[in-house]
Amino acid sequence: MSDVFISYAREDHARAEQVARGLAAMGLEVFWDTDIPPGQTWSDYIEGKLDKASAVVVLWSQHSTKSQWVREEARMGRDKSKLIPAVIDGSAPPLGFGEVQAADLTAWQGRTSDPQWTRFANAVFTAAKGATPPPQPAQQYHAAPQAAPSAWRAAASAPAGDAENLSPIAYVQKCLRLYIDGKGRARRSEFWWWVLFAVVMLVAATLLDIVISGVNPYTSSPNSQVITGFTWLALLAPGIAVTARRLHDAGLSGWIAAALVALYIVGAMLIAAAIDDLGALIALASMAGAIAIGLIPSRPGENQYGPNPKGV
Repeated sequence: MSDVFISYAREDHARAEQVARGLAAMGLEVFWDTDIPPGQTWSDYIEGKLDKASAVVVLWSQHSTKSQWVREEARMGRDKSKLIPAVIDGSAPPLGFGEVQAADLTAWQGRTSDPQWTRFANAVFTAAKGATPPPQPAQQYHAAPQAAPSAWRAAASAPAGDAENLSPIAYVQKCLRLYIDGKGRARRSEFWWWVLFAVVMLVAATLLDIVISGVNPYTSSPNSQVITGFTWLALLAPGIAVTARRLHDAGLSGWIAAALVALYIVGAMLIAAAIDDLGALIALASMAGAIAIGLIPSRPGENQYGPNPKGV
């Protein structure tokens, strides 16, 4: 029997895991896995889990307010007088659910001492256990969200404060999710998995250009580089963002990432203008800078950009 049932939209997986880890760190047993086992239906599995839970947490967002399943789970929790809603992106609860006061976790970043989190977590613990929750360590951060390996939801049992150990796909997904968000910190694993992904995508785009337009015999490059160009532009923003987070992890300014990109563009423009030697030198210098950023170690402990993603 679970203490807490968490209902959320698939698109909010990372946020739901952050909440689940925070509640699990308080000693609550959290259920948030709706990957239905073979031979069972939603009615006899999810409904059974929801019935046995002492508290039903619903995370309202622009995605979950439109989800039939989340609304149904919220209705069941409300009808059983154990619904505890929380807003995670500023979206208003759907019609019929506004009468239940929702916690505001829109700005919550994982700190257990955050007043909004404390208010919400205490309410959940009291509903689930019927007792006052134990005090939480001050200034503690929850582990950064990580994706489930085989399903889009997984049981939440790891304690808060663990290191961020994501799969390669999860690191890439994180970079895409934080498309233009350079806030926070990124460990070397995140940076290098993104670099590998970007290289693979650019190689694939170049091959497509070759197949579609052929190869220029004088330059050995595709006659048209439209696909490659669009791919490069699509990867530019998340590439700058993850580089900025990597710099933050070492305690450096994220603006260095933008400076390196600008330097590379200048080098490419010089090469295009037939000033090959100087252009190549500038472009190589920017690439060397990016490699150095990917190699510098994390600064231990919390810094001005947030907690250490390695959990140390």
